[in-house]
Amino acid sequence: MLAAGALAMTEPFVEAGQVTARLIYATNTPSPGGDKSLQSAEPRLAKAFGWREYQLLSQTSSRLSEGEVRQLDLGRKLSLRVKLLKETKPTYFMRCQLLREDKELLQTSVTMSSGSAYFITGPECDNGQLLISVAIR
Repeated sequence: MLAAGALAMTEPFVEAGQVTARLIYATNTPSPGGDKSLQSAEPRLAKAFGWREYQLLSQTSSRLSEGEVRQLDLGRKLSLRVKLLKETKPTYFMRCQLLREDKELLQTSVTMSSGSAYFITGPECDNGQLLISVAIR
């Protein structure tokens, strides 16, 4: 099951900011070696999604301007296509499409504040689930 949810010049084409997408593997099985990159966020993730262990699989970023479309490769044959529809700093209105090998799995629109993260619950994977975190600054 796929779901989406939120958890923070005078030139005509203004640079809006940096969009960052992270692919996270959530499971209840402890990972050998213990990925510490999400350690500070784990209590919030566990409360929101219910899994005990979280591992960062990939992270990718790109500059994004209003009206522009970017496709961010997440790995595992997944990518996130984002389009900044409207910018009214510090708020951004974006369309996000989760793709697997160019086949759309999910499309949603979200209004985000600069520095906040938006999560998409992705496909099941092994004994867990993939989560996609989208943030913009």
